[in-house]
Amino acid sequence: MKLIYKIILFSWIIFSIQVKAIIVDGIINDKEWQHIKSSNTFTTVSPFSLSTPEYKTEVKVLSNANGIYFAIINHQPKSAQRSKRTARDAHMVADYNNIVLDFDNNSISAYSFTVANGGSIEDGIYRNENDYSYEWNGVWYAQTSSDDEHWYSEIHIPWDVAPMALADNDKREIGFFISRRVAHLSKTYANAPTQYNRQRFMSDFNKVNISDFSTSSLQMFGYASVREDRVNDEFFSDVGVDIFWKPSSNKQLSISLNPDFGHVESDQLVVNFSPTETFFSENRPFFTENQGLFDVRGTESLRLVHTRRIGAKPDIGDSVGADLLGAMKFTSVVNEINYGLFSAFEDGDKLSKGRKFYVGRALTKQEKYSLGYLLTRVDRPDIDRSATVNSLDYSYSFSNHLKLTGQLVQSHVHLTENNHSDTANWLELEHQLDDNWAQSFQFSYYGDEFEPNDLGYLPRNDLSSISYTNSWKNPIVDKASSVKEHRLDFEFERKENTSGLKLVESIVLADTWSWKDASSIMTRITFDNGGYDDLLSRGNNSLEKNSGFKLELLYYGANKETFNYHVQAYLYNQAVSGNGYKIHGHGTYFYSDNYSLDLATWYTRSDEWLVWQQDNDVTSYSRHQLLTSINFNATIDDKQELSFKFEWLALNAKTQKGYRITMDGSLLDSQNKIQDFSLSDTALQLRYRYELAPLSNIYLVYSRGGSAFFEDSDSLNSLFQPGWNEKVGDNFLVKIRYQF
Repeated sequence: MKLIYKIILFSWIIFSIQVKAIIVDGIINDKEWQHIKSSNTFTTVSPFSLSTPEYKTEVKVLSNANGIYFAIINHQPKSAQRSKRTARDAHMVADYNNIVLDFDNNSISAYSFTVANGGSIEDGIYRNENDYSYEWNGVWYAQTSSDDEHWYSEIHIPWDVAPMALADNDKREIGFFISRRVAHLSKTYANAPTQYNRQRFMSDFNKVNISDFSTSSLQMFGYASVREDRVNDEFFSDVGVDIFWKPSSNKQLSISLNPDFGHVESDQLVVNFSPTETFFSENRPFFTENQGLFDVRGTESLRLVHTRRIGAKPDIGDSVGADLLGAMKFTSVVNEINYGLFSAFEDGDKLSKGRKFYVGRALTKQEKYSLGYLLTRVDRPDIDRSATVNSLDYSYSFSNHLKLTGQLVQSHVHLTENNHSDTANWLELEHQLDDNWAQSFQFSYYGDEFEPNDLGYLPRNDLSSISYTNSWKNPIVDKASSVKEHRLDFEFERKENTSGLKLVESIVLADTWSWKDASSIMTRITFDNGGYDDLLSRGNNSLEKNSGFKLELLYYGANKETFNYHVQAYLYNQAVSGNGYKIHGHGTYFYSDNYSLDLATWYTRSDEWLVWQQDNDVTSYSRHQLLTSINFNATIDDKQELSFKFEWLALNAKTQKGYRITMDGSLLDSQNKIQDFSLSDTALQLRYRYELAPLSNIYLVYSRGGSAFFEDSDSLNSLFQPGWNEKVGDNFLVKIRYQF
């Protein structure tokens, strides 16, 4: 079947035609397109039924010295089209076309380009077959148009969008995947019988030889920014430059001098009383462009390069963040080896000397296996600490249905009076039983002195775990049925610390039904067989946990023209979270394709919520917590976006009882003085963006934040005013980033 698809597809792709630059306007009327034969050999891949699509899709492709061009004709009546606009890289709710290109055809990395009906765009990168990250942005061009029976997309991908291996004899073999999402049916069609959530994704791309026009390039982005801090009555200004140089198609050097890494995107409000760190994703351009080679991840949320560490709060002093002198990245592809270097240097101030970060990476991918090495080093002179991490990652495909992936890691920390090293390793065995049935087994071990967090991210070390998952899907092809797919999931997990103390032993069962109107309902129940919490007391006695459960219900409404929503509910009985429930509602109203209002709320109610105080002392609280967000987004035209975001988080905690954790893990009544508390945080951001060119923008941003904490329990509705009035931030920012 796959061979037939490839033969049909190869017959229509004519990449080697020499043409003049095509005007990318979403209207397929350039004379160059008239000579290109189109393909319509698409199949349904979500749900994975491989059935004939309801709508016909035609694709035309050609290339010249300017890049690769795609013209996609999507047959679909106007009444069934969804063309709502969203900001770049935001979740798309419209119909869209997706193109994924593996320029080296080696399944190491593939670049994703998505354009939605209405003009929204998104890009990202795939690695390790199907690991997708939004944290990549490239310079490319796309436009759409529509009529009563079709919508059209026209896409131009320049040759310098990504590094790629040198081609042989002016020919390049690439892997490619083209898909189409039909929003009102919640279905995906593709030109190859594969999908991103399958064990083999990149390896099952269609292949084709094309004429190669890749060459050297130089891109320079200058920036200037001014910021007024209205809380401290201070004014800041800065200028800098980002340079991206490709001396040849297989090498790229990126340099950022005096970078301004101030955020124009705000993080979500979070209140965290747990002993583990909250993860925030990266959104600074220099650290998202051409970063995929260094993005090495593992189980238990491990990331060996977490660039949010760079420019974070200094090791000493009261500064919120550190300024950077500069950063550099170099990547190269030689034969079947990808390698690169990455470094960044913080600027010092009166108190802090600034940290230094270094990363080296090499990766090779053969037909059946891949092997990679990563080295990171961080120098932290303010606390006389340096940290080095060595990692070896590997994968081996026994067949098209059975794959082993794993990693061996060592960390070494040098301190003035204490050096220590430790190791971590994990492996995962994935088995695709058939088209819609898959299972996996995973083992992980993280030593109690394994410390990757000087540059990486790991919620906790001192951990040994095993898990098994089994997922079965039943796509319904009967046209008379209103059901699109039925899915069942089973998970088992057991975790211990390295001393053998059981932390978690749980079974998860999930049942999901999806309908053809794009609505779905999921029921998930988790049975926890008890164990110990060895982190709650921050290194003191471990708390014994009784058996508990969590019941989750999630419903997505049908994809309507003007209103989309989903609701979610949790009911839980767990040792630290207590007995309670959590309710979430999220709705989006579209005034038109370009204007939308988004409202979301999370309400949590629980008793016996345990919060650590000091040593072995914990307190049980009755908790009420509310998080509300309002987002207004306007894509005024192809160049202008206006967004308004407001969040309010309020919590009141009323004391129930104080406890002390004993040596055997039980709770003993404590006579320690305890008290109620309340908190209220607010965050507002108003942002205007004008696009001068792809990745060249003018930003006007106003942001304001408030935070208040009280040593008593106030009602939630009385907490908004103090959380708004107690300003902790009030800034106005103007930033220009422009490609010369």
